[in-house]
Amino acid sequence: MSLTSDEARQIIKRVLELSKADEASVSISDSREANLRYAHNEVSTSGDVTNLGVTVRTSFGKRSGSASTNQVDEASLRRIVKQAEETARFAREDPEAMPMLGAQEYESRDPYDDATANTPAEYRAAIAAKAIELGRKRNLEMAGFFTNAGYAEALGNSKGLFAFKRRTLTTFSNTARTTEGGGSGWSGTNADRTAELDPAKMVETAAMKAELSRNARPLDPGQYTVILEPSAVADLLMYLSFSMDARSADEGRTFFAKKGGGTKIGEKVVSEKVSIWTDPADVRAPGAVYSGEGLPTRKVPLIENGVLKNLNYSRFWAQKMNANPTPTPENLIMKGDRGTIDDLVRSTKDGVLVTRLWYIRSLDPQAILLTGLTRDGVFRIQGGKIRHAVKNFRWNDSPVSVLLNIDAMSREYRARGSESEDFAIVCPAVRTKFTFSSASDAV
Repeated sequence: MSLTSDEARQIIKRVLELSKADEASVSISDSREANLRYAHNEVSTSGDVTNLGVTVRTSFGKRSGSASTNQVDEASLRRIVKQAEETARFAREDPEAMPMLGAQEYESRDPYDDATANTPAEYRAAIAAKAIELGRKRNLEMAGFFTNAGYAEALGNSKGLFAFKRRTLTTFSNTARTTEGGGSGWSGTNADRTAELDPAKMVETAAMKAELSRNARPLDPGQYTVILEPSAVADLLMYLSFSMDARSADEGRTFFAKKGGGTKIGEKVVSEKVSIWTDPADVRAPGAVYSGEGLPTRKVPLIENGVLKNLNYSRFWAQKMNANPTPTPENLIMKGDRGTIDDLVRSTKDGVLVTRLWYIRSLDPQAILLTGLTRDGVFRIQGGKIRHAVKNFRWNDSPVSVLLNIDAMSREYRARGSESEDFAIVCPAVRTKFTFSSASDAV
């Protein structure tokens, strides 16, 4: 990745000079993404990809069009400006079109780490080698995926707006399976710096869970006291945030719609133990200084002590409802308590520990009712100890119900869910009620 703020300004300036539209905006993205994958105790793929993209959006009144390229030479820029303007002239009018934003003030924040963006292939290979070695020693089959990436993005328009942001991201996950196919364990997370990861610890955790998963016993479906590890909680928080759209609530289409009209803002919707917010300045999960439209990002409480405080307002809907625009969250943070996942297990008389959720799908948007499967380690807890592995389940439940029935939480962790691999989430493990709808023989 090599794009600088000055280089982005020059590209944007030239595109805007070429445009004859009423309004024009330019977004630029530059990235380097490297990865290594291993499976069956062998490295299978390795890659290192760089990419530059420029998108031009032009508007004539309420008609707009866009075009993109991965080249920044004069001919390519002229071509996409022409394509965007031709598309805009033939497009239908958008009755909800909003004028482009003018110049904005952004916080000075740059969560970029050069060592992460340029992590060498030797580092990724060493992680895979250690995982594979451990797998062979313990008669386990290891599969994993490590990525490191650096991103730079810029946004500018004919109203004088210019924004620039950089970030880095690294992800790692490891699945360990017993050679006879009866046990499986997993561990994974994402971070903003490779130095924040502990791959060796994660590989050991996955191996330990795979070994504990052998000889899993059946358990009748039903509602149980369940400890959901942070990965599972992260996925549920993502689906909850998907439903936090003010327009959908005002139009009566989501759980956050109030009977008789309006939204549930100001009402208690989950346990008073629960507080969730977005804060792009939080160093545990830093986010961008601007949203996709160019709005400055800021800390926004979403749920505070169980009470719904805010929903996400697009600029159009905010204007219609006389509210402040609130872009979709750059990250999600849920307040935890003290202690670890092991502490939660020790304080549980009878329950089930779930490592993570999988294949999550929506059943009823108005109740945020979801379905999915458990995966890579489900264990029966009795007398404060893990007694044995349990076969997997299909589950039907709602993030709202899960958050309503919480009775204990661990401290917060940086978490990566199955459905939220690249999104920054900080959350605890939780003990709650959870509904297993049917048994699954899948491992």
